[in-house]
Amino acid sequence: MAAQQGLERLRAALQTTDHPEVWIRFPRQLGDVIFAIPFFHALQRNWNAEAAAQGKAIRWVAVGHAIGAAIFSEAHPEFIAESVIEGGGQQKPDPWALIRRWRTQPPVAFINLSQSARLAFAAWMAGVPLRAGDNNNHLSFLYHHTFTYRDLPIHIVRRFEPLLEQLTGSPRLEWMPLRPEQFGGQGGFAKLQEAGWLGGRYVTLAFGTRGHNKRWFPEVSQWSGLARIALEQGFEVIWLGGPDEVELGNRLAAAVPGTLNLTGRTTIPEACAIQSRAWGNVAVDTGLAHTAAGTGQPTVTINGASPEQLINALGPRALSVRGPCIDVAASQAYGGEEIMDTTALRLTPQRVWNLLVGLVVDGEGRLLKA
Repeated sequence: MAAQQGLERLRAALQTTDHPEVWIRFPRQLGDVIFAIPFFHALQRNWNAEAAAQGKAIRWVAVGHAIGAAIFSEAHPEFIAESVIEGGGQQKPDPWALIRRWRTQPPVAFINLSQSARLAFAAWMAGVPLRAGDNNNHLSFLYHHTFTYRDLPIHIVRRFEPLLEQLTGSPRLEWMPLRPEQFGGQGGFAKLQEAGWLGGRYVTLAFGTRGHNKRWFPEVSQWSGLARIALEQGFEVIWLGGPDEVELGNRLAAAVPGTLNLTGRTTIPEACAIQSRAWGNVAVDTGLAHTAAGTGQPTVTINGASPEQLINALGPRALSVRGPCIDVAASQAYGGEEIMDTTALRLTPQRVWNLLVGLVVDGEGRLLKA
């Protein structure tokens, strides 16, 4: 019944305009946005078909934080026509500006996949005909359809199933690859060439994260060891990371001459595009682990403290790996580097490389030579 009501609201709203828009407010963090894409993909396919049956085309608008909505900022306009980036920090979204815009051209639907109360109130005050959102912030009265996002004992991706069923009639999520044809980022390949890429097969290494207990300690020796193995096997090595990781990226690149350092130099779509053409990707549990896995390319995520059953990176050739919980071999000397006693500490570069090779073999049926 709820599913039928969702489609009835959409069909009725589509009849009121020749230029329908659907606005989706995505979560704040990049990984959570990637987890929402199977929901979004299934919803978009279903609703685009509903609009086409009325001879119309939906204009899709992504809203979110400077990190959260950035994955859509260079997207193909038929996929995401506009990405409204909020300032972040103290710069909250301006609901009054949205109300003024929406009263002139109201969207047929607003879907809130975040905790944003301001945008929920704006959609309600503007009279958006179909409103759906997360009920964890006690704003259910603002929505026609709600779902529970937080604190469930299931993977984050699957938490969207009840909402999808309400809006389309089916809970079936649809994975889609994060390719530059939809998400943009082609400028990343020019930056790769500027950095010295010779056109050969390469491996990307995404080492940075704000979560201290997610890092692969001791970082310089672990990551440089993995980079040297890749170079010895004939691959080029690309360091990827955000502006906060530039200092460590410079240290790692200096420790392994011949590697290419793009830390802090790419947009998120550009980094994602580079990952989508990589022979393989390795990352700690961070947003770039989820973009890498989402491209469909072989991706190993080094897991230190995160609950894998809830946040494992999603993709056809993605693997999350931990080391033993206690020392099971002779202790190693780390030369005074900072360490942290997580399971990642006991993962060796050679083991990570072997697992990455295994993912490539599993996906291709044979070992690809550099």
